[in-house]
Amino acid sequence: MRKGARAAFLAAAALMILGCTARFESFGFQAADGTRIDIRQSARRARGQEAIFQPSKDRPDSPRYTLARPVVVAGHGQAFEIFYASTLPDCTLTIFADEKAILKKVKLPASSGTPLRFLVPLAEGEKIGGFQLSDPAPAGPASASLSMRGAGTAPFVHGFAIEADGLTVDGSLEVLSASPSRVTARIPPQTREEMEQGTWVISIGQPAESAGGRVVFTSAEGTSAAFDVGPMHAPDRLDFARGSVGFLPTTIDFTGSLHEITIARLPRDVPIPADPGLILTWEQSSWRRPDFEVFSWDRFPKVLIFDTASYDVQSGLFNRLAFYVEKAGHAGEIETPQALSGIHGYNAHDYRAEDLARFFTTVKDRGIALTPEEGQLLGQLLANGIVTQSGSGFAPGDGSVISISRSSSAILRDLLLTHECFHGAFFSVASFRDATEQQWSSLSELEKQVWTRFLASRGYDTTDHYLVVNEFQSYLLQQERKNVPGFQSLTLSRMRAASTRDASLVKRFLAAHPDSFIRSFDALDEALQSAGGPPGGDAASVRLSH
Repeated sequence: MRKGARAAFLAAAALMILGCTARFESFGFQAADGTRIDIRQSARRARGQEAIFQPSKDRPDSPRYTLARPVVVAGHGQAFEIFYASTLPDCTLTIFADEKAILKKVKLPASSGTPLRFLVPLAEGEKIGGFQLSDPAPAGPASASLSMRGAGTAPFVHGFAIEADGLTVDGSLEVLSASPSRVTARIPPQTREEMEQGTWVISIGQPAESAGGRVVFTSAEGTSAAFDVGPMHAPDRLDFARGSVGFLPTTIDFTGSLHEITIARLPRDVPIPADPGLILTWEQSSWRRPDFEVFSWDRFPKVLIFDTASYDVQSGLFNRLAFYVEKAGHAGEIETPQALSGIHGYNAHDYRAEDLARFFTTVKDRGIALTPEEGQLLGQLLANGIVTQSGSGFAPGDGSVISISRSSSAILRDLLLTHECFHGAFFSVASFRDATEQQWSSLSELEKQVWTRFLASRGYDTTDHYLVVNEFQSYLLQQERKNVPGFQSLTLSRMRAASTRDASLVKRFLAAHPDSFIRSFDALDEALQSAGGPPGGDAASVRLSH
């Protein structure tokens, strides 16, 4: 065959294979891994018009767009993405797996001409061969239009995100209005039906430079719940679930800077992400079990927060652990449940991974049986990687646990959770631990004696240096700065009343260091905030508005 004839033959064959298609010139299909794939279209259009779909009664469908090679979804959490601006009231996107098989068919929302990325969730292993647009009831030749700007695969966002060049949505939320300082969204019936099937979490993402804001949830019956977001050092994500909101909302109104709103359902055994301020007012009726609920602190997700139904439940989980880790005269020993029967350890608890692993390893090495509650605690620790199995025992993983109880009053719960959260921050942030150690080292021997005597009066094992330094920062940061002088005065007054020796110690302390507590507070507060932690006195970033 002559060279020219051979080239003509190959060109004709290619046209037959492609079904007489033409190359789509406006953009390529952009896969999530960065690969660009050419697109063929079933009908040739002028380049300036080929990305515009303007349906008519004679032509209700766009050309069919076929990928030069199919794309296989490589993992979980991926979506088909189409980027467009549309004034069409009724447009359908059909995604094809191959020449004949339809993979997905969805309705694309009109965007009032605003650029919009619409996401269609895909399963791992699904194949994309092409796509097409259609309008089942076009208004006529002069009808509205849709202008495509791109297509590909991308990470799935179940909700919406505000990008520099437009919105990204998946249809699970309807954006009613959006501006730089306020967004209002509606949760459609289909999404609410999905949320009814399990534990749902609405997450509001804020830019790093956020200055707080206000979020209001409203139900179909008109009930509302409003939350104020602190302007200082708020986390970049705020999580709300039914227990914090109190009902299944139909609208979300956020005032302030916002990046995205997403909705997710949690498996039953996964800790619920929450801000400590929300846990304080959480509806106990929404707990997934009657005796306790497990949360993860949204600022430090590896800090698990146990809220227990009573002191008895909390003691069953943590009492032996408290005596083993912290109690003077008991540290390092595994007491029997009978020996601790009727003895109340603490109203709240905190334990790092190292001490948790050490406790459960000691129990196993000595052949001591766990109580049912301790078995449940160990299961939570293993499931969340806070401790791991290692040989015949356990090794520290990543994280810590803190706990409060419903037996405490509302005021006490607030104080105790704040105190325990600063322990959680101490466990989580190495630079804050270093700064606390430096501040402790800078204290005079007289100041250290006062703190050691105070902690001894609370039953702590003051031979444990790590424990002393940790409690030093938490007792200071548990209140706002304005209340620190009062805390110092009360602490010293109680010490004076306790014994003649302590009264003499306090007298010398006040003469030498009258502003000791406030100086230490300022140094610790600055160190923690520099490390991205909460300001002293307020671990909660979100509070229910009354």
